[in-house]
Parts: sequence; C-alpha cells; structure tokens
Amino acid sequence: MSPAVEFWVTFLFGAFGVHKFLHGKIGIGLLYIFTCGLFCIGWIYDTVQAGRRYFGAAHYAHELRRKPTSLFAVPAPGLFLDEGEVCVYCSPAQYTVSKNRVTGYVKESGGAGVRIMPGLNVGRSTGVSRAIRENVSELYPGTLYITNRRIVFSGNHGSFDKKLTTITTFAVNPKGIELQFGSSFYELLVQNSARCINTLEGALNKIPIE
Repeated sequence: MSPAVEFWVTFLFGAFGVHKFLHGKIGIGLLYIFTCGLFCIGWIYDTVQAGRRYFGAAHYAHELRRKPTSLFAVPAPGLFLDEGEVCVYCSPAQYTVSKNRVTGYVKESGGAGVRIMPGLNVGRSTGVSRAIRENVSELYPGTLYITNRRIVFSGNHGSFDKKLTTITTFAVNPKGIELQFGSSFYELLVQNSARCINTLEGALNKIPIE
C-alpha cells in the first residue's frame, strides 16, 4: 500500500479499523470497530503517523525531482584533495551490513500420555528449543564525501575510496544509497538521500561547480 493510499484510508475509515484489516491485523481491527477506533484516540494517532509517512514520501519525491544545474564547493575536513579536485558533498553516513543472526529461541513441546483412571494420567513430555533467525542490519558510522573525481566513505568499517568513473550502478531509497563498483557492493544510510544522489549524478555529468 502506498503512503498516499494508507493515509486516506486511515483518515476516512480508520475509526472502523479498515487500515488494520488491510495490514492483516484482524484482532485489532475488530477492536477498532467495537470501540470506534479505540475511542478515536487510536484513530487519530494512526492518522498522524500515516500523514507523516505520506508527506515525508511526497517531500522526498519532490526533492528527488529537483535536479541541480550547478554544484557548490563545500569544506571536506579529514579528506585530502588532489590538485584541481573539489568536494561538493560532505555528510555523516552509516555503512550498512545485513547479517542473518539468531535473535531468540522458541520452545516446541510435545509428548504422549496414558489415562490410568479418571483424573489420573501418566505421560512423558519433550521440549525442543528452536532458534529464530532474522536479518539484522549493523550500522557503522562515518563520513561520505563526493568530489568532482571521487566518492569516499571514511569510517571504522566499510571504508572505500573510488573514482567516479568506476561506478557500475547506483540506486537510491528514502533512507540512503546503494553503490556498486564491479563486484563490490556498498549500502549507506545518509541524512538526505535525495540531495546525495542528485549531487552524485551532477558530479558524474560534470555540471559546473560554483
């Protein structure tokens, strides 16, 4: 469900729990029906949260469409620049590593019993603990730089220093960017992914630097 659809469904029909049913939350949806959206408190809260996602997504899409016609030189503390090299982007970023890890255990029980007489059963039960595995993202902080020649991430983990001409592919999402250099893949969370990707595209297209 898109953020826009989710917002309007929640705003118009949230008091009846329609948005909960659409997310597969049948129990809380029934509760919303019989309590008029938890006495309107739950409905209002859900509408505000859906509105934040909706307007946040709209703002992100708007920023992504605002392609710059020129780039601006910015300070690059901690980065050594070559002669003629200019930094056009510098921002805190986080290198993301996804790992499949055990996040908990669930006990599965079973067994068999024999009824000796009414009220008296003799049996044996067994219990086995099963590991729950989930994909967990580990974040490593650092600084992302984009110059007219390179893209550099400096941090305690996942650091790289690559020429712009070696980028194979790149993609963007509301929280960060994904970069591929040959067989090497990097996923970074940044504060303003739309600005970051627009700056990167501008540097790749060699637009003027002021």
